[in-house]
Amino acid sequence: MEMETISIPIPPFSIKVDDAVATVWEVIPITFPTGEKYYHVTLTITYKGIKSKKFFLDVRNNKELINKLKIELTKLKFIEYAYGGEALRAVMTT
Repeated sequence: MEMETISIPIPPFSIKVDDAVATVWEVIPITFPTGEKYYHVTLTITYKGIKSKKFFLDVRNNKELINKLKIELTKLKFIEYAYGGEALRAVMTT
């Protein structure tokens, strides 16, 4: 079975995910000795005017990238709901 590859434009580029914008800065393909291929994606999220620090996600394809971005955004929304805007800004920028 052949792994699905990720097809993305040359970074940097931005994609809208729900009510945030994710900017992809770098994509590094990684092939494990088992033959599995992953992509190490470095990105930032801008949510409610707050730009996050750079972080990375390891994904197998575009669908997994979008799903993981939605998970990260859900975490940010929960922090905002539970602790307020200042806590959200602190988590995203430090």
